[in-house]
Amino acid sequence: MQAAAGSPYALQLLLNLISEHRLAYPGISRHVLTRSVQEDVAQEVLIAVSRSIHRYRGDAKFTTWLYTVARNTAVAELRRSRPAVSYDDDSAGEHDALRFSSRATDRQIIQAAIAQLPAIFREIVYLRDVQRLSYEDIANREGIALNTVRSRLSRGRALLATELATFRGL
Repeated sequence: MQAAAGSPYALQLLLNLISEHRLAYPGISRHVLTRSVQEDVAQEVLIAVSRSIHRYRGDAKFTTWLYTVARNTAVAELRRSRPAVSYDDDSAGEHDALRFSSRATDRQIIQAAIAQLPAIFREIVYLRDVQRLSYEDIANREGIALNTVRSRLSRGRALLATELATFRGL
């Protein structure tokens, strides 16, 4: 597989296919029931795939490997978002505040990472992943071909994954 061998174009194409065909959702939906959280985890899966594709050896089917990555990402999200067990009612409010603060910080990091993208990709990523516009709506709004939207979105997401890794110090 060319993406595992280090081809950035193949990786972008792979990420686009995973996103377009929602290939990570079988591994996610078994653990995460809320649609909005599933979508967040799916974005995290794309980042995880871009970071770990070099580990894919081809011993198993790619979809099996992807399912494992998606499942592990979903489980990690559940662990991060699980409230701490406490018998002290006062500390429960503090925990909720910390979770809210953490999510707000994550949003700020994502917004900052999107702002760092080249303009040609920034608007497409924002319109699709933040505004949730369809590919057709983006193509019409930007006055570009549908395949151009897909290509720029794929490249933008790959750059965003790299940018997020930089922000998180990974």
